Amino acid sequence: MLSDLSPSEHALAEYMSCLSEDAYQAGWMDGLELALWKALAVGPYKYGRLLLTSEHVDRLRLLSAECGGWIRFHDDAEERFVPLSEWKAYADGAL
Repeated sequence: MLSDLSPSEHALAEYMSCLSEDAYQAGWMDGLELALWKALAVGPYKYGRLLLTSEHVDRLRLLSAECGGWIRFHDDAEERFVPLSEWKAYADGAL
């Protein structure tokens, strides 16, 4: 839940949500966290109606580094912070 996040985690969650809105007019599109993580790995690509640019990727990378992790959406807890080592292990198996 957003209220449970630190300021740096909250900033990342909000930016990810903004990108979801731009791409799909959805506050948190299903699979958003993996789609944006993919952009960090492969660079700019089209996501929904949004072209994820190098500026988007750079900002995601910076926000992730500032909080030391990634944000994942859970139906029960909504936005949840995941430490980078845990996220990488999950994402490596999912992508």
